[in-house]
Amino acid sequence: MRDIIKPSVILFIICLIVTAALAFTFNITKDTIAARASLDAENARKEVLVDAESFRQLEDAQIESIVKNNPKTQIVKEVFEGIKAEKIIGYVFSVTNKGYGGEIDVIVGIDTTGKVIGVKVGDHSETPGLGTKATDQSFLSQLAGITPKEALKVVKVKGSDKDEDITAVSGATTSSKAIVGATQAALDFYRELVKEGGVSQ
Repeated sequence: MRDIIKPSVILFIICLIVTAALAFTFNITKDTIAARASLDAENARKEVLVDAESFRQLEDAQIESIVKNNPKTQIVKEVFEGIKAEKIIGYVFSVTNKGYGGEIDVIVGIDTTGKVIGVKVGDHSETPGLGTKATDQSFLSQLAGITPKEALKVVKVKGSDKDEDITAVSGATTSSKAIVGATQAALDFYRELVKEGGVSQ
């Protein structure tokens, strides 16, 4: 019995020490990790709305109200007002859509004229070498700088000069549609803000 109990006690003590060490390390680093994550998120917002000097997050109640009016916008998770010289110059939308390999986080910047300023892809699980090509700037650049008058449409071959026709990445149609769909959700949300009088054009 002693031969069984002694190793068990030693193993328990080792596990206790390791757990305590991990907890101690977490407590020391959690603020630094949170600050770094916050900075990364702020930098991502600045990438898609470059002229903004600061950002102010919309309240959850306002987001829920718009989603209720337009269920297509339910994949929009966060919305930030872009501020410059104390004026709103645009909005940044954090959107999560379903791709081929799982969820894709997309950040979309739209100014107060309805122009898409920038699109950035965050966390995703798309297939390396295939779906990940849709996260490249060569694809995302089709979305930046356009002011869509109609719904965005993913096409295999671009046969017109319409801004709304976005050419899919070969072999990554699902990923392409997920990113374009996220951008469309941001545009739809923006238009609901306009209806509510939250955008001064």
